[in-house]
Amino acid sequence: MADGTRSAIAPPGAALLSKTISKVLASVVTAGTAWMKPYRRTITRALVSERLAPTITMETPAGGLHFFTPTARALHDPWALYEGEPETIRWLDGLPQDHVLWDIGANIGVYALYAAKCRGMRVLAFEPSAASYAVLVRNMEINHLDERISAYCLAFDTSTRLDYLYMANTGAGHSMHAFGQATSVEGAIKTTFRQSVLGFSIDAFCDLFRPPPPDHIKLDVDSIEIEILRGAERTLTGSVRTILVEIDESAGPTRSADIERILTSAGFTRDQAFAQREARRNVLFRNTRWG
Repeated sequence: MADGTRSAIAPPGAALLSKTISKVLASVVTAGTAWMKPYRRTITRALVSERLAPTITMETPAGGLHFFTPTARALHDPWALYEGEPETIRWLDGLPQDHVLWDIGANIGVYALYAAKCRGMRVLAFEPSAASYAVLVRNMEINHLDERISAYCLAFDTSTRLDYLYMANTGAGHSMHAFGQATSVEGAIKTTFRQSVLGFSIDAFCDLFRPPPPDHIKLDVDSIEIEILRGAERTLTGSVRTILVEIDESAGPTRSADIERILTSAGFTRDQAFAQREARRNVLFRNTRWG
């Protein structure tokens, strides 16, 4: 169990030491089962893996929040719950409990889970990566939050179509993927796998399925935020009161300006006061219609 107040920064050399120890332990299991017949050997190793599947608990104002972390990368964000994006937690802590949050680019569900458990919000979580989505659903299960969170394995873009999610690493918790293109905010993706994904524009998704409309949106997909916003024109001018967008300034000023231009035309303004308080890379926009 992890203490939610502990630092998310590992001591120097800790990662290397952990990798070395894990290799030794894996070798022990491999050697200890080598004498078995193929089926028995495989099922035994699978059972060992299941028993060792790590789950951590981070303390929150509403009690322990549990995270299944089957990969080292899946551990990163929950372990840094309060230190990774303190501005996101601050934003969520200020949202009304009866409002609807859409978490677009939910990954394994760190902030979707926090919003549902700590704020009592109704959450729709969208994550196209199959491995991260599976862990997101597992985290919903172990926290008994399936009545508050609805999770969907799909992507948003400007149009509705079948396309690919370009991925450098398919493991749960990894990021910097992109739907419909082989570039992220960091540049060209060293694609190791293309996952087939169903994509929608947000407006078309709302027209087709009539989901609970978002009062608030968290948008963090590391690549096509601009395209997603362009496909949400009617939704943005309707119910949305605030939208928190991760903007990587290293991707260049044009991208930031395009995002702000789209939101400004939809009636949003950048919250400058929010930016002055620990806003590292997430920018908060407020709909002027809602004050």
